[in-house]
Amino acid sequence: MDERFDTGTVVGKKSDTHWGQVIKTPYAFGVVEVEDDEGKAQKAGMELIHSVTREVSEPVSSIQRLFSFIDSLWNPNIQTLLLCVPIGNTITVILRGTGVVYLKRDGHIARLRSREGTISGVVYPQDILFLSSKTCLNGISEEELFSFFDHMGVADIAEKLTLHLHKKNDTVGYAGLFVEVKGGLQEAFPTDEQEPVRKKLRWNPNAYHHALHVQGIKRRARAFWHTLRTVDIRITGILLVLFVVSISVGIVRERSGKKSTEVMKTIQEGQRLYDEGVALLDLNVIKSRERLVEAKQLVDKTKQTVSPKTKEGRMLVSLEKNIAEALPKATKEYEVAPELFFDASLLKAGSSISSFGLYEDTMAFLDTHSKTVFTLQLSTKNGQIVGGGGTLDGSETVAIHGDRVYVFTLAGIHVFNVQDKTVKPFVIKKAADWISIKAMTAFGGNIYLLDTGKSRIWKYVATASAFSDLREFLLPDFFPDLSKAANMVIDGSVWLGTTNGTITRFTQGKEDSFVLKGVDPPFGNTVIVYTDDNCENVYVLDSQNQRVVVLEKDGMYKSQYKYPSTFVPKTIAASEKLGVLFFFSEGKLYTVNLKQ
Repeated sequence: MDERFDTGTVVGKKSDTHWGQVIKTPYAFGVVEVEDDEGKAQKAGMELIHSVTREVSEPVSSIQRLFSFIDSLWNPNIQTLLLCVPIGNTITVILRGTGVVYLKRDGHIARLRSREGTISGVVYPQDILFLSSKTCLNGISEEELFSFFDHMGVADIAEKLTLHLHKKNDTVGYAGLFVEVKGGLQEAFPTDEQEPVRKKLRWNPNAYHHALHVQGIKRRARAFWHTLRTVDIRITGILLVLFVVSISVGIVRERSGKKSTEVMKTIQEGQRLYDEGVALLDLNVIKSRERLVEAKQLVDKTKQTVSPKTKEGRMLVSLEKNIAEALPKATKEYEVAPELFFDASLLKAGSSISSFGLYEDTMAFLDTHSKTVFTLQLSTKNGQIVGGGGTLDGSETVAIHGDRVYVFTLAGIHVFNVQDKTVKPFVIKKAADWISIKAMTAFGGNIYLLDTGKSRIWKYVATASAFSDLREFLLPDFFPDLSKAANMVIDGSVWLGTTNGTITRFTQGKEDSFVLKGVDPPFGNTVIVYTDDNCENVYVLDSQNQRVVVLEKDGMYKSQYKYPSTFVPKTIAASEKLGVLFFFSEGKLYTVNLKQ
């Protein structure tokens, strides 16, 4: 916002169908109001503000072009789009939709604009403008509104009006903005009845200051040489010294003014990047973070050359504080301390978790040391021993689907029934094609095996009484390198974490490109991936960076959970229904709550 103006914001309650907000940038300010019967008013409003903010992120060179741009954004859901653009000493008002602009000057209040179009004029010091959206206008009469224009500052006036409107049940989604002129200018601001055609006023403070300085030097030089011809040498010497001092002071002032102007431009650019970053928080977290990081880098570089005691230095400190508060919201990085959720030794002394499988509200655990299979109902923490003994010789991993727990052994796969705790050994016998089975997953009642030795994914389809013969999930003519796969999960597609920091996805037997967007820093060497058909997101354990990164299923970064370096998880799982992220560490199950 231009330093020549003080502002007071009036923003009311919002709903899914009705939303209002103000716009404040160094080059324009205004109000927006949007209605959407489909419940997407906030999203539409944020997108509108983002588009307008980008357009006025630099000095406006053409009001006609800006009006055309606003016209191109227009749709029936927009109730009000009202902008004021200060250019030099002139302010231009652009109105689309229903809204109104009032001006208070010397104790008198007049309506400047209440119909679509533009109006421009020059303002005086202490002038107060009030920009009102449709609902704000409908929620209060002019007589009531004028009573709020007292001798308080615009921030206090705005607060009083907000409290007044907040009490009204029919004022949802309104927005208003009070603007007080701090720097003074010259001519009157025309009303609706007086709209003369104006030439655009271009103002360049740098060029103006330089021209005055050069003209001043010339005038002083002519006066000096004239004096030389009329006074003696001593007076001439004194005048010469004074002249040199005058020139030196002028040069210092010019350089100081130039530096101050450059710093102000940097502050305005940093403020623009910050405003864009905040506006993008709910629309695109990656772009929001990029803008805020750019703003931080700009401020960090500039504050080294500016004293914090100057006006510019104080502005930089304030902007730096705002950026620091906004960055965590954009990165959505959470520091967490996983808490113990389940210890298998409570069910059987000396037991620990070697492998797990998750199906809806139930987890299955395998302890290869004690040769025991456990299940745990997550919502109640009710655990039980399902089976064990010599049947589990050579067991390596476990999976679960429905009330069946599958255990992979070197000789084949057994199935345990959770209800009657019976076991059917070798429902799938070891196949000659198996070389090195890294992981097993149950999905849709079928069994999938990840064979890193042969770079294949084997599939066994459930039948009425058993399983089909070995089949290939991958297409026959498709031969990817799976030797670096670290784990496997399925949500309809097959997902693989790897030991080279990448994630691979296969759909319908062929590779389905998965591109990461916005992950910073990049993943370390080994990543473990988790998702299922009940999860909207993909969870990635990045042990090298002590974090779990949450991605949307198109690869877009969403958030991350940083855990202490002393905590060493082996693998993870997630239940979005329960709102819990699970960690498996040192044979025990730990959890943290997922953030919205």
